Amino acid sequence: MLDTVRKPPKADEGFSVDVDTATFRRALADILPHSEPRNTIPILGCVVLTMDTDAQRLGVSLFDIDLAIETSMPALGRGDALAVPLRTLAAFVKGADGDTVQIRKNPGDSRVTFICGDFSAAIIPMPAEDAPVLQGPNFGDAGFRRVPLAEGVMSWLLGLTVPFISSEETRYYLNGVAFEFGVDDDGMLRAIATDGHRLGSRQAKTSANIVGRPTVIVPRDAIKAVAHLAAGKEVTLSVDDMRAEFAFGDYVIRTKLIDGTFPDWRRVVPKGPFKHFELDAGKILKLHRATAGVRGDRHCAIKVQRCEGGVSATAANPDYGTVSAVFRGEAPEGVEAFGLNGRYFADMAKAFGTKRIEIGFTGAGDPLLIKGPGGQAGEFAVLMPMRV
Repeated sequence: MLDTVRKPPKADEGFSVDVDTATFRRALADILPHSEPRNTIPILGCVVLTMDTDAQRLGVSLFDIDLAIETSMPALGRGDALAVPLRTLAAFVKGADGDTVQIRKNPGDSRVTFICGDFSAAIIPMPAEDAPVLQGPNFGDAGFRRVPLAEGVMSWLLGLTVPFISSEETRYYLNGVAFEFGVDDDGMLRAIATDGHRLGSRQAKTSANIVGRPTVIVPRDAIKAVAHLAAGKEVTLSVDDMRAEFAFGDYVIRTKLIDGTFPDWRRVVPKGPFKHFELDAGKILKLHRATAGVRGDRHCAIKVQRCEGGVSATAANPDYGTVSAVFRGEAPEGVEAFGLNGRYFADMAKAFGTKRIEIGFTGAGDPLLIKGPGGQAGEFAVLMPMRV
């Protein structure tokens, strides 16, 4: 198993590279949100700059023990590799005013000089070979799969799963998005996330001939990086039994997988028969804002029930009072009053990105099946009820 691998130290060859400021600034700004603001291991707060002299490209990489984000851009010059604190460098490049960043370090220098227009900075580097290296998936592994996804497909898959990733560390196997490959030879790549109260699932048919393999769980931090950096892009997903890699544009994101078993999520998906009705998603979000004054320090339950002219949703707090909203339309027959967590209800309304959501009801104490009207097959969410 290849985890953290240290590169052999190299002689100080110096570094002399010129790179376009706007491109360099954008790359640093892109990866900055995915760096820990405070780190007890200094090298993990550094960005590694690597010059490929033959290709005349500058590599910009952020490495952590379990995650690596790498990109590259055109540049002129020579050098090997050096590591400098990411936040220090990003702040300098953000404020500087020149068109080109000149990066200079002569052999034996204790600092790296960055010159941009009338601005300059001398930053103390760290040995680049101290940065951990995370290998990509092993092509020879029996569990290796590579799935190319068309423009925007990965973003679409994550749109209904990222909101429902658990942050409960005791159930660590829920702290990411599970990817299923060709279950029952259906040729689908499926993404699922749940925190035990909510669940989201989307699937996509790909051009690759997907051969089934066990489910993999990609950790939350890597998923957030992909959702941010790969938004709307073509993405190639590669996995083996220990690692995953997302390649898109000039970026590669590698991560270790969560070593655990994702639960049999299909058992909690209600099977029907359903009583269906639709609600205005925007009004659900407005209701959540309107109930802020009665929620106090706790999550407030919302009671949903039929009323004259449609459906009402009410938040009640014995210390403050009640706030209600009416969703106009035909009152759904046979739907009993049921309760929902107000924040979860609002998250669900937002996750689909549609003006309305369709609710499938089977009983007051049963999970609700949520869909976007006219949504694709395999696109749904599940929301557990609350007592009211």
